[in-house]
Amino acid sequence: MKKSNTSIEGKNVRVGNLLVNRLLPADTITAVGPFLLLDHGYPVTYKQDASFCPDLNEHPHRGLVAFTYVIKGEVEHFDSLGNHEIVGEGGAHWLSAGKGVIHGERVSADLVQSCGTLHAIQFWTNIPAAHKSDLPQYRALNAAAFPIADLPNHAGVIRVLLGKCRAIESPVESLSEAFLYRITLNAKSEFRLSVCEEMKSAVFVPDDPIIVNGDVAQKSQLLILENQEEIVLRNPGISNADAFILGGPKLTEPLVVQGPFVTNSQKEIADAYRDFFAGKYGTISHAKKV
Repeated sequence: MKKSNTSIEGKNVRVGNLLVNRLLPADTITAVGPFLLLDHGYPVTYKQDASFCPDLNEHPHRGLVAFTYVIKGEVEHFDSLGNHEIVGEGGAHWLSAGKGVIHGERVSADLVQSCGTLHAIQFWTNIPAAHKSDLPQYRALNAAAFPIADLPNHAGVIRVLLGKCRAIESPVESLSEAFLYRITLNAKSEFRLSVCEEMKSAVFVPDDPIIVNGDVAQKSQLLILENQEEIVLRNPGISNADAFILGGPKLTEPLVVQGPFVTNSQKEIADAYRDFFAGKYGTISHAKKV
């Protein structure tokens, strides 16, 4: 007997000065393949009298990849590797934490001062045990960096953000075999995607409802798919609608997730904290207070 799909509505969490909907981990589901966290930053439009907050909410990471994707607006990134970048609509910050790094993100001053709108999502994926001691890496990616292809039957477009889809591949490495696609469906359109049985997969809908394998996914909902060999997305509306398909192989190694660290044992968690307090992750010293 096939299991039914699981719909996750998430819960409100404060991240720095932003309110986000945390969809992963959930009460009964801690991961979707290598995906360990999904935070959806609710759309925020800044008013004319809004003041810019320079706080970075800086914090350490180890053993995971943090991927912040900007649906609308601008997000500014700083880290202890010396990187400082701003990416806008359709772009992303990709940070592979490896053995340890400090980073912080904030909405850009220009966006606040121009009364713009911020709408972003962040994903964490596991770094396999063999690579958790790698040196940290960072890349800023603008919208044009991600490959895009037309869907059959004029249904819309697909952007490959992580991993690969047939002949197109993300510009950043995915050691965990994680895949993440942004599907933009035209009005009254449908798209079908075959998936391997051994892959775990889910669909996240940020805005307008999408019908996923017969189930309706509403805005800011995550639908965990069970026993699916094909993902069928249908846009019942009269305007374009987005969906993010995410997933990858089932985790086969023991994981301990504690705060911003993802390791394979409690001892390694203790090591992560010890190295952090010893200052081995470096510091952010180049952030400008606007």
